[in-house]
Amino acid sequence: MSERIYVTGCAGMIGSNICAALVNGGHQVVGVDNLWRGSPQNMAAFRPKENFTFRHADVASDSQWHRDVDSDSVIVHTADIVAGIGFVFQNEWLVFHRNLLINTQIAQLVQVSKPRQLIYLGTACSYPMEKQRSREHSVLMESDKYPAQPESGYGWSKLVGDIEFQLAVKGTPTRLMVLDLHNVYGWPCVYADETAQVIPALISRAMECRGGPLEVWGNGEQGRAFVHVSDVVQAVEKSLSYSGDETNIMIGPGKCTSIKEVAEIICSHPAIAVSELAFDTSKPTGDIGRHANAERAMRELGWRESISLEEGVFQLIDRIAEDRGR
Repeated sequence: MSERIYVTGCAGMIGSNICAALVNGGHQVVGVDNLWRGSPQNMAAFRPKENFTFRHADVASDSQWHRDVDSDSVIVHTADIVAGIGFVFQNEWLVFHRNLLINTQIAQLVQVSKPRQLIYLGTACSYPMEKQRSREHSVLMESDKYPAQPESGYGWSKLVGDIEFQLAVKGTPTRLMVLDLHNVYGWPCVYADETAQVIPALISRAMECRGGPLEVWGNGEQGRAFVHVSDVVQAVEKSLSYSGDETNIMIGPGKCTSIKEVAEIICSHPAIAVSELAFDTSKPTGDIGRHANAERAMRELGWRESISLEEGVFQLIDRIAEDRGR
């Protein structure tokens, strides 16, 4: 393919994995990141490649990074303010405000430069909280998104971005694809500060236990559908060649795993020594449970989950252990 693919948030977990796959696939890739949460180290494997260009810029306020976007270009938009549940609920206005600014800049770019395609990584957090009250029965599908009632400012910000992009592409040749992701995990990731998300945060705490108890937020019964980052990359790659009529596809497994079960998987790794699980019900838990009806993803993209949760978690434990040992 001759067109340039611009990946916003290229130094983050999802963005860096997307860039690596696209660069290795021979695409011309321009990566954009302000390095707020992403790291230059995450780009080490592909940054020296001739078909990759890095532009250090804030998508919300800088304009020079997209100076050469044209009608042959593709934008894969992963950049947003995202973090673990504690950070999200303690900083709702910040998260909401910054994500609106980021998405508005991308929408304006679409209106002016009319790229061939915009792939926006949305989230299951944008779906109504009343549909996420049971681990067994909260199966989400694309038609459940409205009437809107996200639980957090993060979910609202991502939903508003979805709406804004739908309006921005009207009357343009730009093809829009919104991929609503369930809880993504994998390497590289932030695992040891306040922005860490649930799986890497639990792994990091478990490594510190040294035979003591592992603290788990909530009662452990709340659950999520966890999807490995490599399966998100798969969905993005398939979206690049998609020619169907759908503009919104949910990406995630059809199983809701409790946080307690995740902690037990972590504790079963040979490198982890934990005496017991200690549940802190004073900490935020978020939605009770959700998982995906991925029929549209399978039908339209040929997407299927390929990495089991146990396999993915064990891989992540090994990578975090390696990183901590450096």
